[in-house]
Amino acid sequence: GERRFFAVSLMATSPSLELRRPRAAPATVMRLLQTFAALSFASYFFFWLIGLGLVVALVVTGIVSKTAAIVGVGAYLCSVAVYKPQFGRGWPFHWFLYSHFVDWVLGYYDATCIREGPPLDPAGRYLFAMVPHGVFGVCRAFSGGTLWRSLFPGIDARWGSFGGAFRLPGVREFSLSCGCLDAGRPTLTRAIQRGENIMLLPGGSKELLLTDGTSTTTQLVLLDRTGFVRLAIEHGLDLVPGFCFGEKWVHDLVLLPAPLRRQLYRRFRLAGALLIGRWGTFLGKVASADGKPLSLGYVWGAPIRVTRQAEPTAAYIAEVHAAYVGEVRRIFDTYKSRFGYAEGETLELVSAKSAKAA
Repeated sequence: GERRFFAVSLMATSPSLELRRPRAAPATVMRLLQTFAALSFASYFFFWLIGLGLVVALVVTGIVSKTAAIVGVGAYLCSVAVYKPQFGRGWPFHWFLYSHFVDWVLGYYDATCIREGPPLDPAGRYLFAMVPHGVFGVCRAFSGGTLWRSLFPGIDARWGSFGGAFRLPGVREFSLSCGCLDAGRPTLTRAIQRGENIMLLPGGSKELLLTDGTSTTTQLVLLDRTGFVRLAIEHGLDLVPGFCFGEKWVHDLVLLPAPLRRQLYRRFRLAGALLIGRWGTFLGKVASADGKPLSLGYVWGAPIRVTRQAEPTAAYIAEVHAAYVGEVRRIFDTYKSRFGYAEGETLELVSAKSAKAA
């Protein structure tokens, strides 16, 4: 145990790297690109509605016949039911996830990312675990762009995503283009066996619903979430902790009626919530109500070394889980003032059961 966590204890004296993607000046082409990218990224859950509107417009204007539209939509829905790459190798994703598009998203939020410690070994195997989920999960942008390539040269990672994302038109294609696979254990296991690294948001949609920008307490659904730790141990993946600062302020959470929320979660594993940002759209806010500038910060800690166990013991799972939670707490306490959090702000770990009840 002492040897395994020695790398974490030395992290403060190891070389680290800090990168920023600054917000461009107003009324410039780059600012327009950043705004477009951020709005697209925040709106992808409604790409299906945009697509449907486009089909209707083509029919109304006579460019496409009603019969052709029905056949086309029907063929697409059949492909969703039959073609399921999310359970296999997914789609080629490097071209998009590590593109300038993601840098533009980060630039819109004037984002800063810190990697503690030296670069990771490209020959290593890793499970990157992000917290908190936030209202929308814009923290996922910190897993891409040229920023990621600079922080973690020679390393890429597959996202594990909830199954409902692959049943919604537009959302499905966007997710696959970002390298997402179904987050089920069999699919992720096959990806790991192919030599791929994994990226997860352990708190999931339950953590989303606990996001509150007006509270001084950030709740993380980690108390009983040990599946990602077990997955890392079973396959010998070093566990890389990360924390996103500021996301709770850039969007407001709007809950749908409780009966509808329950149906959406039961059928599609959707949280049943909407987000509201700048100008009443899904675009994230860049300033608070009192005019204070808002930005995002992200800190990746040094990897927690994991000893592979085909059948991990409960004691070892608890040990690694405690190490991960301890690192998340340390990152939060170390950097919270740097990214605009008050000294009295705290983290609270809650269980999935209590989050569901709340």
